[in-house]
Amino acid sequence: MTIISEEKAQKLREANIAVPYVNETCIGCSACVAISPDVFELNEDGKSEVIALDNYEGFDVDDSISACPVDAISWRE
Repeated sequence: MTIISEEKAQKLREANIAVPYVNETCIGCSACVAISPDVFELNEDGKSEVIALDNYEGFDVDDSISACPVDAISWRE
């Protein structure tokens, strides 16, 4: 799957589509991947990254945000 680029994320935000964001505090626990495997995947460093989609509604992203033990995931609008 393709990881979302900053350019694609910016275009979605400009279209008023919220995009999940994973910051540098990610510890790679994979809770977000277990909850929302269509939105998150672990990279080669074992850290979570956001998969490029056209919309993130209906993918339990809020549950992934809540489950993150280090608050590394948020919405960017």
